[in-house]
Amino acid sequence: MQDTMASSVHDVELTLEGLVSFASQFLQEIELEDSYHVMKELGGGGYASVFMVKDIKTDQRMAVKMMDRKSTTERNFLMEFSMSFLLSSHPNIIGSYGIAFKTSDHFAFAQELSPVGDLLSLILPNTGLPGDTVKRCAVQISNALEFIENKGLVHMDIKPENILVFDQHCHCIKISDFGLSRFKGTAIQNKSGTGSYMAPEMCQLTDKDRLVVDSTLDVWAFGVVLYCLLTGEFPWQLAMPRDKEYSRFVEWQNHSQLDNAPSPWNRLPVGVLRMFSHLLAINSSQRSKSTEILMFMAESWKAERSQNDTTDNFPVQSELSCLSKNLSYIPTETSNSSESIQSIISSLSRHLNTDSFGLECEETPDDWQNNAPNPLILLDDEISLHVGAEVEIG
Repeated sequence: MQDTMASSVHDVELTLEGLVSFASQFLQEIELEDSYHVMKELGGGGYASVFMVKDIKTDQRMAVKMMDRKSTTERNFLMEFSMSFLLSSHPNIIGSYGIAFKTSDHFAFAQELSPVGDLLSLILPNTGLPGDTVKRCAVQISNALEFIENKGLVHMDIKPENILVFDQHCHCIKISDFGLSRFKGTAIQNKSGTGSYMAPEMCQLTDKDRLVVDSTLDVWAFGVVLYCLLTGEFPWQLAMPRDKEYSRFVEWQNHSQLDNAPSPWNRLPVGVLRMFSHLLAINSSQRSKSTEILMFMAESWKAERSQNDTTDNFPVQSELSCLSKNLSYIPTETSNSSESIQSIISSLSRHLNTDSFGLECEETPDDWQNNAPNPLILLDDEISLHVGAEVEIG
């Protein structure tokens, strides 16, 4: 079994290298305005911005991610583009059809457009989402993470901003943004990801250390995301000993007393606390697989909270992140060169798409506000949505 898995991961590495090589040969420089009407900016970060655009020839709307050529190497751009394309066959990973180009100042690729926005925009501060909605999200995210892991990859930046929503009740959500993704087993020296979602082994990484990338990093972030969805708060700012909330959590975990949880964990039902103790195991070797959440579907995930209940934790809506919303795309007709890229990529990755590197960020959230939810993205005419993984719970 291990030999089969290693062979499969090796095939993925070879395929990605092939995608990068071929895409680089057909990467044309164009003026964005010649092919697309830019409608609005959807989000922006330190090195990338995402725009809603309409194809001039087809009137199709899509999201185009544009990365500053001064801050991003062509190889890193092509690797993110290729990873996104390779993984896009999964119904809970954002769609991609091989459309990439560059302008005088940016590298760019187009992705499926989410009609609702990202998961962060739905979270009510200090309240979260209904328990059944969180369960629907958990099933879909865990399935996508299992798929990513089976490809030998680690996302490295799982958070609500990187999970796109296709209906108000989260029957279909999709993971996006593979700019920080790495191959499993890669040794890194610098912290990578977004502070509050980083596992303790990442938070405590020093300049003298090396950390071997593993899927347990995504599992930890997944656990933090589920806590945020249930409560509308962060459990801590950083998984570091100096963080009081995290220190109390570690002490509780070390004593293994589920019925004696510290605040704010004592507001969650005991059954779901067992799930969190597995997802957020301090020792990464003891962390569960993301799909273990399926064993807890019969449990109550959310207890009623008193109107007088207060918290010292940090509202999710105001998180400062490395990159803002990274949205994605609906396929469009393009020039002959783009069609060639799509055709070549499709034939290279077809056998891998049927089975079940970017800049790093050390920014830590430290300026928390109790903001209102982000506005929804509303489209004024019909668009065709691919909802390949609708989940019904409750």
